[in-house]
Amino acid sequence: MRIAVIGNGIAGINVAASLKTLGGDAVTVVVYSKEIHPFYSRVRLPEVIAGESTPEDIRFYPEQWYEKKGFTVRLGTEVRSIDRAAKQLILADGTAEHWDALVLATGARSNCPAIPGVDLPGVFTLRTVEDALAIRGSVTERRSSASVIGGGLLGLETARALTVAGSASVRVFEIFPHLLPRQLDDQCAQLLSSHLSSLGIEVVCLANTEAFLPSAQGDGRAASIKLKDGRSFSSDTTILSMGVTPCTDLAREAGLTVNRGIVVDDLLRTSDPSIWAVGDCAEFAGIVWGIIPAALEQVPVAARAILATQDLLPQEELRHYAQTIPNTTLKITGVDLSSMGKAVLSPDDVASGRYQVYQHTSEAGTRYEKFVLENVAGDGLTVCGVILWGSREHLSAAKAMLGTTANIEEIKKLLEGW
Repeated sequence: MRIAVIGNGIAGINVAASLKTLGGDAVTVVVYSKEIHPFYSRVRLPEVIAGESTPEDIRFYPEQWYEKKGFTVRLGTEVRSIDRAAKQLILADGTAEHWDALVLATGARSNCPAIPGVDLPGVFTLRTVEDALAIRGSVTERRSSASVIGGGLLGLETARALTVAGSASVRVFEIFPHLLPRQLDDQCAQLLSSHLSSLGIEVVCLANTEAFLPSAQGDGRAASIKLKDGRSFSSDTTILSMGVTPCTDLAREAGLTVNRGIVVDDLLRTSDPSIWAVGDCAEFAGIVWGIIPAALEQVPVAARAILATQDLLPQEELRHYAQTIPNTTLKITGVDLSSMGKAVLSPDDVASGRYQVYQHTSEAGTRYEKFVLENVAGDGLTVCGVILWGSREHLSAAKAMLGTTANIEEIKKLLEGW
């Protein structure tokens, strides 16, 4: 059985490894990657900007690992189209290659909204090694100011990297009233903003970007950011960190069902029964997670389903994907922060009366913990969300509690024990 995988990211490489581990010599697995670099950690790209790591340092596996696993990776090989009827991939050089099963792990691309001046030199997105190297080069040449548009996880880690790289001033622009509004409540977001300030990073909230303005020197580079409320800020290097869009072009052109992502069922199978999708490009039950935990949970589901179609795996060994519980860990020097599940309640949630919140803050404000419990009809209270700031002491316990029946006395004991 010949299985083709399009995409060299965490979903593509892991599904290829899983297929070979489970299928052995009965399967031939080939991974096609447009990028020329072996699989690397995208979450470590800020380290390349900072100069703390090289592109080689952030590679996951040595060449011998691929040889041991027994699958082939075709780097620098772009797939232009999918011929579903003939079960062929058409490569950029016109070559046609056959497959019996196909996995789309095409990932996502950085959002680049049509803001005036967004195409000027000095404005970047961060998705690849080349992006990280270009950003580092810009900061090295122009150290006075740098900015990140978007206060998500990658944006904050990128901002920290810009300070390490040598930028004299660094700002993060966030359109919402506080950072990470889906992961953090007001109290924890304020703690985060204060911590970032101590690192030399200014946070500008309620910041809606109107334009990137060119330099008065006439060199054609973007030199400042203008907000819609009239405020302006200098910025020699600007990174857009405004989310991602699933890469669905190949799937759409092949006639597969596509909404925001490539629509899959609970076996990660697309509308074509011989094609699967995993990772940032996949949409299940209306949700595109676009996070690493979801990709890793989807990989074994797809691998087992593919092998079962050829009776290479018993039907009873199939797994079914449900959904992924978000688990956010921020990696900025000097801070421990985790947000899991439904940790932030909307006004409607509060008004519903279904939730109870237990929280505690240290006198010095250096530690904050919050447990959110949901009253599920007929099932009692369930732990549905947790925020931990300033310590990893209770991280394992919180992970174990999430999604289980709440033991209020145990939670109180955790909160009162520090």
